Amino acid sequence: MSTVRCIPVALAVLLTPLSILHAASSAPQIVWASGPIRPDETLVLMGECFTSNSVVEMGLLTDTPEPEVKEWTALQPVQASGRSLKVVVPKAWPLNVWACRVREGTAVSNVEALNEPDVWWWNGDGGESAMPGGWLRVFGKALNFGGASRAELRGASGAAITLSPKTATCYALAFDLPRELAPGAYALKVHNGLGGAGAWSDAGTVTVRQPLAWKGDVFNVKDFGPKPGEALVAALKQAETNGGGIVYLPRGRYPVKDTLKIPTNTVLRGEAMELVSLYWPDFEKPPAELITGADFGVEALSLYCQNHRNVIADTAASKRMFLRHVRVRANAYFMIEDIGKEFRGRKGPASHRECGAAVLLRGTNFEITDCDLYASNYGVRVLKAKTGLIARNQIRYGGRGYSIENTERLIFEDNLVAGDNLLAIGNDITTFWSNTCRHIYFAKNRVQQMFGADREMMTLDAASGAYFGAVAAVAGTKLTLAGDPVFRDYAPKPHTDWTGAAVQVLDGKGAGQYRFVTAHSGREWQVDRPWTVPPDATSRISIAPFRGRNLFIGNSFEDGGAFQLYAAAHDSMVAENKGARMDGFLVCGLNPHGWGYQPSWYCQFLDNEILEGNGYGHRSASFGTGGSDETKAYDGALVRGTIFRRNVLHNNARIVVGGMTEDTLVENCTVRDSDLGILVKATARGTLLRGNLFENVTKSVQEETPPVQGHPQGK
Repeated sequence: MSTVRCIPVALAVLLTPLSILHAASSAPQIVWASGPIRPDETLVLMGECFTSNSVVEMGLLTDTPEPEVKEWTALQPVQASGRSLKVVVPKAWPLNVWACRVREGTAVSNVEALNEPDVWWWNGDGGESAMPGGWLRVFGKALNFGGASRAELRGASGAAITLSPKTATCYALAFDLPRELAPGAYALKVHNGLGGAGAWSDAGTVTVRQPLAWKGDVFNVKDFGPKPGEALVAALKQAETNGGGIVYLPRGRYPVKDTLKIPTNTVLRGEAMELVSLYWPDFEKPPAELITGADFGVEALSLYCQNHRNVIADTAASKRMFLRHVRVRANAYFMIEDIGKEFRGRKGPASHRECGAAVLLRGTNFEITDCDLYASNYGVRVLKAKTGLIARNQIRYGGRGYSIENTERLIFEDNLVAGDNLLAIGNDITTFWSNTCRHIYFAKNRVQQMFGADREMMTLDAASGAYFGAVAAVAGTKLTLAGDPVFRDYAPKPHTDWTGAAVQVLDGKGAGQYRFVTAHSGREWQVDRPWTVPPDATSRISIAPFRGRNLFIGNSFEDGGAFQLYAAAHDSMVAENKGARMDGFLVCGLNPHGWGYQPSWYCQFLDNEILEGNGYGHRSASFGTGGSDETKAYDGALVRGTIFRRNVLHNNARIVVGGMTEDTLVENCTVRDSDLGILVKATARGTLLRGNLFENVTKSVQEETPPVQGHPQGK
């Protein structure tokens, strides 16, 4: 069974005078076009000055370096409003790169390219750089459609080097770089195999550098005396005097009394993870870190401790740190029968919250790979660290498995993240005291077993904001607020530098656009690029943190709460994930604590599957969207342009389109064995259901009756 909900009669009546108004004032403008998009799928366009008379025109780009459209095909929208148009791409069309625009009489909009590669960022094997003979990875969307994607590096000489990916998906490409590649700056372009010579996308500049050579001098700890603990300290001191090197630990157990400070450019290397053990005493008051330093490595050994704070930590100044094949057993409750009670002379902390992380990251260009981590509280905590790789690790924890605050260009993949305590809570990607947490590739992870507190399998979080209100003036990238900003976050004294935060047009002219703050002073703010539709006196804007443009691809989630884009999640992709015995996959738009409006726009949930919709006890899993304003000061949409496509739901799961949402698309999804397939809340606006299938479902679709007719745009 499928359901298509077209333009309501009341909305068509409302749009009639709008067509006269907009025809007289300005041409239509597109601010966002959904993608990737295939034949017989619904294209969602968001913009300005659309009417019930608007027509979407699509055409093929010519196969030339400067592509153009020779012939446009007019397509009638299946649903329209003043800010959105939804049109079905003809089923008979071959998959390709298309151009689209909106026509309103003789006036036409800007042209948007569909299915061109949309590159968001890249990482190299040097983090912020790549090395000859190393690797380069590119992230975004529409990067591959099953054909031959490729990349091009063009250096200062103008010569181009073409790269073929060793792996390619819609969201990520991985390339091996030639060993003979000369160091330098290269312009990067990407092609996804569709379209012709004009379908290359610029992807920024890649810096290629020779690897930083640390000294290879080896300091065998056995050569520094018969007492293993003292010999280790002496070997580290010698490496420091030498300006770096390899401190080598042969098979054995090494007692450590206090913090080990690893010298710069030094690697602490064991004979093997299972052969070498470093261990600390049961501190009454443990030091802040057991191992720390900047620009250092640890590999092939095991670490054991009882009462602890952070086990391994870099510093904010670190520009290269790695852990490889390291085992951590940090258990503040080792051989204790009950928390808070003494047992055989030992008494652990009153709470695991007094403990830190197995790994704390604060620097740049870090690597944590093939490690086996167990900690009383955090497994891995990323705190303002940037441009790193966390891959193929086992992370078992008593508090949070991972906590990621204020990062970007992070690869977090192929990890096991499992609660190992009945009170283990969830995991988060946050901006508690910062403005942005973006460009995270979270892929192929197994997240399991969290039953404490809110139990989030993954949540975006942190209430904060700088401004909500009107605009006094807009000129290019300059923005003048109509009132004074008010800074709020979780700190006793909120941060006042909001560079990198998002300026979002919630309502009025230009709604649905966001830009990034580059500078500000008082009411004068600067954004990164001009507006497609400049806001005016009718607009209401919010300045708040940005937790968008993240990729959550191919993960599994079992036994926990929700995976939730808990606001501030623009343009995030959630694709090819599987969940069981969880609360589902959600996207929210919120004003938490009344501190700042954090909408979520243009998030897409594609090809995911809920295997077991039964959650814990009475709970039921769903794909869902909804908004909430604790202050009740705003009644417009906080979630826009969400797409649920090709998701499959089994065993008591459902799809819920909640309130304060606008222009949600539910298309080609399948619901099996459930009382209800799709619930559309009364205050959801512009929802389109198309091509959905229901098998053994008691009620396929339930649409609540709106309290009033029409299409209000908020106060």
